[in-house]
Amino acid sequence: MADATAEPAPAPWDKTLESWNPITVVVLAASGAVAAVALLLVGASGTTDSAAFANSPGFATWAAVLAAQSAVWAVVTVPLWREVRTLYLATDPARSIWVVPALIVAALALLALFSPAREAPWPLVGHQVKAWLLTTAAAAGVGVPAVFGICLVQDRVRRHRPETMTTGDIQVALSARAQMRRFLGAAGAVIGLAVLASGALRLATVPEHLGESEFPATAVLLYGAFFTGLLVLVYVPAHLSLRRFCVDIREHYFSVEDMPRPTSQEFAGWVEGRARLDTLTQVNVTTGQQLQASLFILAPLVSGILGALVP
Repeated sequence: MADATAEPAPAPWDKTLESWNPITVVVLAASGAVAAVALLLVGASGTTDSAAFANSPGFATWAAVLAAQSAVWAVVTVPLWREVRTLYLATDPARSIWVVPALIVAALALLALFSPAREAPWPLVGHQVKAWLLTTAAAAGVGVPAVFGICLVQDRVRRHRPETMTTGDIQVALSARAQMRRFLGAAGAVIGLAVLASGALRLATVPEHLGESEFPATAVLLYGAFFTGLLVLVYVPAHLSLRRFCVDIREHYFSVEDMPRPTSQEFAGWVEGRARLDTLTQVNVTTGQQLQASLFILAPLVSGILGALVP
């Protein structure tokens, strides 16, 4: 791997948001929320059943969750895509990097084509088209690029060569861990809101407009489990690759083969040096830090449980 000091540093999407004028953020969030609600209301009064559903409290709750989801991706999309693009140009990844995002897009397409929800008699006019327009926007704006970003980080650290390691690789390890957390947080938040919206939709339609068998609670749970599984499949290999990279850094500077005799004066410095690098690169992630990542990964499943069980 080339020395990281020669590469342009990707601008973190969260730092980009911090630098924006608050009015810009508010306008983007409001625009996304209004657009989502406006889409739901298109033709909503076309039938008696649809009009009754659109005027129900359950519809208002469902629309509010979708508005919150749309507000998030409306704000995050541009800085997230900018960071992913910069990271892609800076690292020159292998062509195989496209495999995982392509599989995820294919999985989403199969879910849209074969989901039992396609056959449900939804009360809202154009429900199926509206739901998948919003899902596609969220996936294209935040979900897929965030997952792609995690894959880019994994590819970057996986292709390193221990024999050519420099101090710049320590900076690469630190930035890689921060990027993985940002991408995982963005994906988990948006996907979690999407699953929560599915639960809100169930509460709004069952049993007044749909039967329990047409939209069971297990459907929401399976929806959340599906996305949790996707995040696990992407995050775990990336996390293991990064850990291997950090271990290689430690062993490059303080290898076991070069360990001084335990009775020598140099031994204490050798042990301390290894510990400092472990702390800096977070090879041994603490329980709290791992819990933080796990919460983002489990966000879709937790949202599914809440949506299915909360009355």
